Amino acid sequence: MTASATPRRRRFAPYLAAARLAARDQTTGWAEAVGRAAFLAVLLFIFSSLWQHVPMSGAAADPRRLLWYLAITEWVFLSVPSIHLTLERDVRTGDVAYRLPRPVSYLGMRVAEAFGVALVRLAILGVVAAGLAFALSGGLPPAPASLLLALPLGVLAVLLGTLAQAAVGATAPWVDDVSPIYWIWQKAAFVLGGLIVPLHLYPDWLRTAVAWTPFAVLLNGPARTAFAPSTADVLETAGLLVLWVVLVGALARAIHHRGLRALGVHGG
Repeated sequence: MTASATPRRRRFAPYLAAARLAARDQTTGWAEAVGRAAFLAVLLFIFSSLWQHVPMSGAAADPRRLLWYLAITEWVFLSVPSIHLTLERDVRTGDVAYRLPRPVSYLGMRVAEAFGVALVRLAILGVVAAGLAFALSGGLPPAPASLLLALPLGVLAVLLGTLAQAAVGATAPWVDDVSPIYWIWQKAAFVLGGLIVPLHLYPDWLRTAVAWTPFAVLLNGPARTAFAPSTADVLETAGLLVLWVVLVGALARAIHHRGLRALGVHGG
């Protein structure tokens, strides 16, 4: 190990410790996990029944692949913690003022905690989603090996979703309630991310427009592994996820820093 690697490890140690503690606490919250799993089960059951009775043709609209697609999109979306509410609460209660003097980034610590929670949710909901998709669809999609690629892509997508909600929560110093901003982000993710219907079934003009947003890779990116994409497509998705993680993370940081100045002006 080089001399420069040791200070780097020490720098990130508090964030890793925060993520571990949050993950450990999440494993004790079984009521929430059961609730999310039950919600996921209801969704998959409803759409599996719907697609069995709606006439469709072609590999792009195969009911089995569509159900696996939906299982992956819901797995990702339900695993993202509500960090925006945590940031809003800290501003309302003034807890942010007590955390700022610490020798670590307040926003970084909150993101680390949220990501620790997200990893536990990914593990629990992943098992539930895969089991339900297998049972309700009657088996695996034609290229089951491609589903393994959804695992790393799902982790990156959840990190992107966490940072996006952190950016929403960072607006708390200016607004009384961040929920309306979150609802806009959530509905955009539903529609532009292809929560239920894969983007390759969208009209060409809409699919082209969506490709310039982070929503295209947030949900559709990991979930299109149910349709056995090529290696090049998967690598492109991974690259876009990393790019958007950097951009959205920078946006969240910028909003947070401006928010701190706003709090200082108002005596917060």
